[in-house]
Amino acid sequence: MTRYLLDTTALIDFSKNREPTRSRILSMIKAGDELGVCAINIAEFYTGVIRATERPALDQFIGSLAHWEITFGAAVRAGRYRYDFLRTGQALSTTDVLVAAVARERHATLVTSNRKHYPMTDITLLSFAVTDS
Repeated sequence: MTRYLLDTTALIDFSKNREPTRSRILSMIKAGDELGVCAINIAEFYTGVIRATERPALDQFIGSLAHWEITFGAAVRAGRYRYDFLRTGQALSTTDVLVAAVARERHATLVTSNRKHYPMTDITLLSFAVTDS
């Protein structure tokens, strides 16, 4: 079993039936992999990305995923990521470094279409070339 943290981009692509994201996520579920989200992904996703008519199905999908807390340790790691990258001239958002820190803490592969938001070398990324269906 592999563990995946779905970034907001993956959730959006899934909800909009974008391939290959949708098929790959469904394959992961079928294979028994553990898929999770954290509070940041959920908050970003529900910030107007979905229509009211789509909410029940998407509520059910989000509810079926593992929900991983942002722990004290993850918050410290996120702060260190942000500090270290700022010193190299690369400003990363607080939300992205928190998501990355949760993925690392949970030993999860981060599924995202925004690879440039996650330049950390101590996390694993998975990205799909997305097309609209």
